[in-house]
Amino acid sequence: MPSALFVVTGADHWTLADGTPHPTGYWAEELAEPHRIFREAGYEITIATPGGVPAPVDQGSLSAAANGGAEPAAAIGAYLDRIREGLDAPAKLEDVDPDVYDLVFYPGGHGPMEDLAVSEASGRILTRTLDSGKPLGVVCHAPAALLAARREDGSWPFAGYRMTSFTNAEEAAVGLADKAPWLVQDRLVELGADFVEAAPFTPHTVTDRNLYTGQNPGSSAALAHTLVDALSTDPATVVSRLRTAFDTGRTKPLAWRLDRLGALRALLTEQTDDLLAALHADLGKGPTEAYRTEIGFTLHELDHTVQHLEEWLRPKPAAVPQAFLPADARVVRDPLGVVLIIAPWNYPLQLALAPLVGALAAGNTAVVKPSELAPATSAALARLLPRYLGRDAVAVVEGAVAETTALLEQRFDHIFYTGNGAVGRIVMAAAAKHLTPVTLELGGKSPVVVEPGADLTATAQRIVRGKFQNAGQTCVAPDYILAIGDTAAELEAQLAVAVREAYGDDPAADPEYGRIVNERHFDRLTALLGAGRVVTGGDHDRASHYLSPTVLADVSPDAPVMQAEIFGPILPIITVPDLDDAIAFINNRDKPLALYAFTGSEQTKQRLAEETSSGALVFGLSVSHLAVPDLPFGGVGESGMGRYHGEYSIDTFSHTKAILDKPLN
Repeated sequence: MPSALFVVTGADHWTLADGTPHPTGYWAEELAEPHRIFREAGYEITIATPGGVPAPVDQGSLSAAANGGAEPAAAIGAYLDRIREGLDAPAKLEDVDPDVYDLVFYPGGHGPMEDLAVSEASGRILTRTLDSGKPLGVVCHAPAALLAARREDGSWPFAGYRMTSFTNAEEAAVGLADKAPWLVQDRLVELGADFVEAAPFTPHTVTDRNLYTGQNPGSSAALAHTLVDALSTDPATVVSRLRTAFDTGRTKPLAWRLDRLGALRALLTEQTDDLLAALHADLGKGPTEAYRTEIGFTLHELDHTVQHLEEWLRPKPAAVPQAFLPADARVVRDPLGVVLIIAPWNYPLQLALAPLVGALAAGNTAVVKPSELAPATSAALARLLPRYLGRDAVAVVEGAVAETTALLEQRFDHIFYTGNGAVGRIVMAAAAKHLTPVTLELGGKSPVVVEPGADLTATAQRIVRGKFQNAGQTCVAPDYILAIGDTAAELEAQLAVAVREAYGDDPAADPEYGRIVNERHFDRLTALLGAGRVVTGGDHDRASHYLSPTVLADVSPDAPVMQAEIFGPILPIITVPDLDDAIAFINNRDKPLALYAFTGSEQTKQRLAEETSSGALVFGLSVSHLAVPDLPFGGVGESGMGRYHGEYSIDTFSHTKAILDKPLN
């Protein structure tokens, strides 16, 4: 059951500047309506006050005049009576742990809420709520409580947030402006808030990341509904929220896109340690490799996009045939709308966020579905993405098959899936029901062709570097070697040396060498070890999911290890007599995601380029083509469809629209 913490003033009056006591307490509507809305949504609610003193109600807020009539006033009074026990015996604010709640809500009160605006306990709760990424709702005068929030260095955590509250004009209208110790609007602006002023006494709400503010009591119900929707994991509600945000048009300006990308960059740089810890927990990734292949890779993609985005979004002029002149023609890129990104477990951060870079840069909102097989990274994304990007830009839906199936029942404007072909077919079938375009980033058996005459020392080092990072769990990792002629024997020896140079005599002791994701994949991989003669490696430990970098020689093309993508640290070597046989071997199988070749022959390079089909063709390296942002990344046939990275991501997440403009006279 979700839970909400309601923090209300514990004072029974506040003192004006002239020393006059003024009755105060929570405003009845501001507490009763959100309480009812959260309770009806299934929330367990805890009311807390400073010192645990009974929470007083401003008696004026119970009048018919304050509630638009006797009937609604009576209904609010009756509701407060039903929850009287919680109001009369609230929790002690000083003892509350905000981390156990799903959201924190501050109902407004009559007056500047002096006690909460100076309360250390309230400031602690506010700061921790903000830092946790959980939603924080404040209504009317309640933003005064934010003044107590301070970080350890003394800074105010809400600087730069857009918010609204009781305004100077409203305080003046009720005669408080010249008596109040401070004006809420003035104090928030003084501390660096981007204050959004609404017409006096007009209900108004503002959402900025995880901060939800409302002006006047009439905003309280709307703010509560918004918070309930923001925390909902119901796919229809999530998609509706993102579509509503997209339909406002605010995602289209370049400034919004760059702002969201900047927020994503802040997430990656400010939360590096937490993200590295999550990646280690899920896959045993060492910090150097994890940073390079996950965080650093995504930052490189993001920075390249930010640098070129304005240029990429400029309309492209098109030539107009003579018969239509005078006229102008151009091509523009329109954002698609709401996109779904389904990420895999092997690079659970990079393969969730690199597509998100393109989706946001193209002006879309997005649902990110992390892999349940990388639970620590999934939880980190669920916590951090809404905190930095806002829940109206990006939603994270965690879960397994049931949750993914429910998501796929919704109508999206594009679905971006990274994973295996079996699930890719399910995704494509679901998308067909709504005629939704898809990008499928799949995998397959990526071969490595090694010709006589190649520098086998350098070749082995570069193959090992690409094959065994992330313990071989990389979609574009070299899957098997086609050693032409008599190269196999010397290559075997060089591969053994390269593994030892990269990971030492005991790779299990190398903090940078990862682990297999789970027992199911570990068992699948160790069952393949008997497919050939072990050149190096073969050591394994089921308890720790460790499988050493392994090279197999004398492997038959019909061996089990050659029947499907290996996706682990096992590298078979198959000997073929010549290049013709190597090309035939490749072409008789599904088109791979990548084809690697190590050769000094330009003729061989030309033949491979012309006579084979693959997602990418790379000479002299393995895997590294992903890091070239101006190259498209994607598969062909069984290895996938669609492409992304750099400008190709903008193409994927945009509609290329033709515009023809001919004057009427």
